[in-house]
Amino acid sequence: MSDKDHHRKRKAEREALREELLEAQFELRTLQHGSVLLLISGNDFAGKAEIIHSFYEWLDNRYLNTRAFALPKGVERRMPRLWRYWRTLPPTGELGFYLGSWYHQPLMRLSRGQLSIPRFTAQMQQILRFERLLNDEGIILVKIWLHLTDDQQGKRQRIDPALLEQTVAMREWGDFSAADYEKVREGARLMTELTSTQGAPWIRVPATDPHERDQRIGQIVLEAMRQRLASEPSPRPVYGWQAAQRDYLGQLDYSLALDKDDYQEQLHTWQARLRELIQHPRFARRSLLLVFEGSDAAGKGGTIRRITQCLDPRILRVHGTSAPTDEERRMPYLWRFWRRIPAPGNVVVFDRSYYGRVLVERVEGFCDAPDWQRAYGEINDFEQQLSDSGTLVIKFWLAITEEEQLKRFKAREQSPVKRYKLTDEDWRNRKRWPDYVQAMNDMVEHSSTRHAPWHLIPAENKRYARIQALRIVCETLADALKER
Repeated sequence: MSDKDHHRKRKAEREALREELLEAQFELRTLQHGSVLLLISGNDFAGKAEIIHSFYEWLDNRYLNTRAFALPKGVERRMPRLWRYWRTLPPTGELGFYLGSWYHQPLMRLSRGQLSIPRFTAQMQQILRFERLLNDEGIILVKIWLHLTDDQQGKRQRIDPALLEQTVAMREWGDFSAADYEKVREGARLMTELTSTQGAPWIRVPATDPHERDQRIGQIVLEAMRQRLASEPSPRPVYGWQAAQRDYLGQLDYSLALDKDDYQEQLHTWQARLRELIQHPRFARRSLLLVFEGSDAAGKGGTIRRITQCLDPRILRVHGTSAPTDEERRMPYLWRFWRRIPAPGNVVVFDRSYYGRVLVERVEGFCDAPDWQRAYGEINDFEQQLSDSGTLVIKFWLAITEEEQLKRFKAREQSPVKRYKLTDEDWRNRKRWPDYVQAMNDMVEHSSTRHAPWHLIPAENKRYARIQALRIVCETLADALKER
């Protein structure tokens, strides 16, 4: 075959692939749930940037989402490792590209001797849980490792310095020597063994011929898009899940109370203590996440106000969690909560929270049983990552009896300043009281952990509940700062 015929054949192959990719991309945009995410790693001289440029030539750029991650800097170094990846996940119906993905930092540190194999293995296990969650949320992962032979790598480094300049923004490994690259390859082999799964295997693609490389990866992405279009993600069953047998709410003493004078004295004391702890120099390296759940009309808002009124508004955010927006429905469930976690030196309060999946969504049937049963493990992993990065997670359930709730509902109906708090949904939820009690007991049973235990507070007396919450926050924070 002549060079001209060979060129014509390759051009035809490229155009045919482009047509198929465009059609699949158009269909992908019609999805209500899930996307395709391509992780590109491997040799810095294998054409990672060129591959992405090819997709931008082939496809509608409005629905492509590219992110390049270097080693973390600034605030990223003090946030959970997966935080920056959660924030940038592609929305439903889009095709995402990650250069320097969540594998880059641990592989780089392993190659430099900064990370032991046991710790590297533990981080790979965390990544596997993350990828399993993404898969359950309908995101198809494509993991590509580009490789060159030693001769090809050396040849490119010697005779094509312009390539280095063109791809400097996309390079993962920096100025690694040949010996350094050998360490990367050794680490990559271990990484592949640990993280190649049936749902997201690592695919090695030779990068000797740019046309063959791009065609191969284009076909892989096309198959992934077709796979995503072929079927909706099916909920993964949770084997061995059991309902709680213990009635946590029934064991509370609802008679506990404070009189007004005692309340005012303790309120002043604990608020002053909290202000002092938040201003402590060590808190600049920590952060605080307060999670408030409880029965309707249990007094969450009043308790939150007593905590926040003594804090600097510049370091404070209070998020009221309601039904997800259209944008949030297009993303994995925990995405909107990952975006709101506190930075070092800051305080975030959730007035209702990510536990909605195992409470209201479960009881009202907004998600399937495998989804809410699986959510306990996902939430525990989320909170573990926060704790590991220095965030104190303190969780409260404010509890009242069914009779007290009815009394407060009727009082709200008569109050011109509280009437807005009472909705038809509140009355509807009362009819499901036993279901919510079981959901709450299950939640405590499956998500009260050493690093993020549940604090159950009887709140028939609002003054008592407020002081208890303040005291727990202060004592937990003092223990963490070693200033108790």
